[in-house]
Amino acid sequence: MKIEGLILDESDIIQESKVNRSTGETQLTGKLNLITTNPTDTIEVKISPDLWAKGEAGSLLKGLVGKRHQFDVEYRQFSFGNDEGKHVSLNGFHLFSLPSAK
Repeated sequence: MKIEGLILDESDIIQESKVNRSTGETQLTGKLNLITTNPTDTIEVKISPDLWAKGEAGSLLKGLVGKRHQFDVEYRQFSFGNDEGKHVSLNGFHLFSLPSAK
């Protein structure tokens, strides 16, 4: 879905390190605090390691700070059994593709 949003400050673009459960490798991911309008809300949008591209996406997103822009996001909901045999459910918004820096 397309959402019009605003990145208010560079501090709203966050890089994280996560361990891939299937390979054990550490990957860089990102997340973004995005202000939406109509209704106004702040949502957290996660950015996959592929899109984050070792921080290149963060640099592109910094160029959008302070400007309204269209973001392609998708809502994902998934669950799995963790290493302790407990059921874990996760949901949230994920960036589907990088916006153009126009």
